[in-house]
Amino acid sequence: MKQYYFSSLFVLLIAAYFPLHAQTTLAAPYKFPGEAGVLIGASNYAGDIVKNGHYDLGASCFNFGAFYRLYSSNNLSWRFSLNQGKLKGNDLDWEGTDRIGRGFSFTTSLTELAARTEYDFMNHQRWSVDDGFQKKFSLYLYVGAGLSLIKTNTFFNPNLGARYDALIAEDKQNQRSLVFTIPFGGGLKFDLNERWTIGGELGLNPVFNDYLDGISMSANPDYNDWYSVGGVTVSYRLQSVLDRRFFSKDKNPGSEGTATTTE
Repeated sequence: MKQYYFSSLFVLLIAAYFPLHAQTTLAAPYKFPGEAGVLIGASNYAGDIVKNGHYDLGASCFNFGAFYRLYSSNNLSWRFSLNQGKLKGNDLDWEGTDRIGRGFSFTTSLTELAARTEYDFMNHQRWSVDDGFQKKFSLYLYVGAGLSLIKTNTFFNPNLGARYDALIAEDKQNQRSLVFTIPFGGGLKFDLNERWTIGGELGLNPVFNDYLDGISMSANPDYNDWYSVGGVTVSYRLQSVLDRRFFSKDKNPGSEGTATTTE
């Protein structure tokens, strides 16, 4: 079943990309610029092995991702990404709470494939001069959808008594390998030059079930799990400024004559 979900999402991403790419190559002289980049940062978890409303920052894990960003207007872009990371939590980290006596812990490997739309509030000003470019520091917000393949290793304390035995058995039967998420968040980015951009972002990922940590009925089944991903991004623009006439706000398409394919 998980192969079916990933194959379906991959087909949808390809189907979304090629119409936009066709528009890029056939609608000369206008160009929709693309960027390729990486994210290096950390992932963190909120669920049954934390205090309600808290993140355990000490349990943050390394996260790495790669992405492709394609602009469809002055400020709006689409981003397709693949992230690889890990989540972990341990009751023994919460001194002074009842978590110590329960003694559960987990680690979850996480592979996320996502598509999202981003709105960059200042991007149009990067290309506001004819055939030119100016560095900008800008803010963007995003929302999207994704699927995460997870592999969870959960330790259940076997010495909690008969009251927990049936609940733990139910949790073990309900382990998940695939979760759906709607990532949302924001970030900042700064142009080093016409090609290279560096930035930082932070996003939240609700997963709409309570088994990201493999624990639910034996802990707190009333609240679903979340995870967050944040870090530093570095991206490279794949077109030069000469291909960026789409962003010149003073350009008059009619003055260019009839658009023809140049590639």
